[in-house]
Amino acid sequence: MELLAGIGQWSGYVLWALLLVVASLFVYLGLGGNFIVLGLALVHALVTGFDPIGWGLLAVLLGIALLGEGIEFVVGTFWVARKGATRHGVIGAFVGGLLGAAAGNGLVPVVGAIAGSFVGAFAGAVAGEYLALARLEPSLRVGGHAFLGRLVAILVKHLLGLVMVGLILRATLP
Repeated sequence: MELLAGIGQWSGYVLWALLLVVASLFVYLGLGGNFIVLGLALVHALVTGFDPIGWGLLAVLLGIALLGEGIEFVVGTFWVARKGATRHGVIGAFVGGLLGAAAGNGLVPVVGAIAGSFVGAFAGAVAGEYLALARLEPSLRVGGHAFLGRLVAILVKHLLGLVMVGLILRATLP
């Protein structure tokens, strides 16, 4: 009987780990995956009477999630500005990324949102720069930087989400 209890406990832990990792992937959809991970940790804490996940760990997780949002905003938006974009290009990259994710998700759920956010950031930056400068080559260069900035921002945000998952899994290890 003890063996079955151990198998059940570890099976539950593996499912818990998979749920957390899948939730962390939601950052690629622009759905706040790190906050979903935080919410799952909060639910676990509430169900278990804040043992093993307590207020201290929840505060750390919230800080990491907020850090991820800040990094995504700064890198995803201001990376382009630092690479020489005009205000039009920066705004175009931001708006284009949002519109691209929405349009892409409408065409092909999940994958379309991811691809659409990158394509939208590129297209928005190119359009904004072209409106400001009326020159194609610098507009395309800024669009490339918008694409790269979006990619780096999401990868860093996901890595922070995986740190959150690791902290939660360490705390809840059977």
